[in-house]
Amino acid sequence: MENWKEFRFKIDGEIEGVKITPYTIPLSRLALYLIDLAQLLGHNESVHLMKVDEGSAEPVFYIDPEEETRVIRQVRNAQKGMGPRNANRAYKKLDTKLRHDNATGRIFDPVKKAEIIEFPGNKANIPEIYENIRESASVTGELRRVGGFDKTIPIHLLRRDGAILYCETNEQIAQQLAPYYSKPVRIHGIATYSRGNEGKWKMENFKIQSFDEAPLIDESFTETMDKLRAIEGNEWAEFADPLEELREIRHGEEMTQQ
Repeated sequence: MENWKEFRFKIDGEIEGVKITPYTIPLSRLALYLIDLAQLLGHNESVHLMKVDEGSAEPVFYIDPEEETRVIRQVRNAQKGMGPRNANRAYKKLDTKLRHDNATGRIFDPVKKAEIIEFPGNKANIPEIYENIRESASVTGELRRVGGFDKTIPIHLLRRDGAILYCETNEQIAQQLAPYYSKPVRIHGIATYSRGNEGKWKMENFKIQSFDEAPLIDESFTETMDKLRAIEGNEWAEFADPLEELREIRHGEEMTQQ
């Protein structure tokens, strides 16, 4: 198809001191890159690998022009952690592979000579990374999505700070939650945290085990703390930042930056 859009994923770096080219990168390693790249791009029926160019390892892929805008939007959102879950993870996995291979990467449009996104790889100043730290937790938010086709039912919760929390649960709890769509609920279960390249803790997933059936009062944390401070003799009046104090009590100093 003549109108297909060409994009390239360029890898610049070395593996064990040898420059990465199509002749030096093992096929098994390149295949792992391509698997993550496919997850990042999405729109599987509209994206096709054409070849791997010489020089640095440079997979060339064509995109259906009708899907170009959506693919670019997904890739850029994933870079910011705001895309579909699989795409977000794929971006992180690609960047981690590049870092392990002492390399950097980028996706670019060779015709427009425009960069779509970059992968800092070995150039990033990375603090120690933690993944899959699990603990019991409770979260309050507005129920925005219930349902899907996976074995576990996806649930999306909109928090007061505007962040979307991606949750999952079993079919029974999903059915019980459904009538509360667009209403505030408090969910209880197991939260999964990670600390990534930026050094901040982030809740990656939440497995819902139960929830409060009665809608909660739509009151902000600040409003609640103002009421507590107004009570005579209350110790919370002594703290300049009660939310930070609560985080430190719950998680310790290291996890107060989530």
